[in-house]
Amino acid sequence: MGQTLTANIDPAGATVTYQWKAAATADGAYTDIGGATGKTLLLAAEQQGKFIKVEATGTGDYEGTKLSAATTAVAAQA
Repeated sequence: MGQTLTANIDPAGATVTYQWKAAATADGAYTDIGGATGKTLLLAAEQQGKFIKVEATGTGDYEGTKLSAATTAVAAQA
């Protein structure tokens, strides 16, 4: 918690929208994290113990949608 995740897109100049998602297990059903639509996600208490993915959707010259691999379970920051 309190750490920031950042989506890195290639090519860097692509026009992209983001949606961060969370699930209780790595292979579970991922649901959208409300309001988490930027390139970065500041991890909060409600994400503790969850697995996080980001979905990036390109427009223009780089159309398509990609879903990242899951993070490990979010742990409290020491």
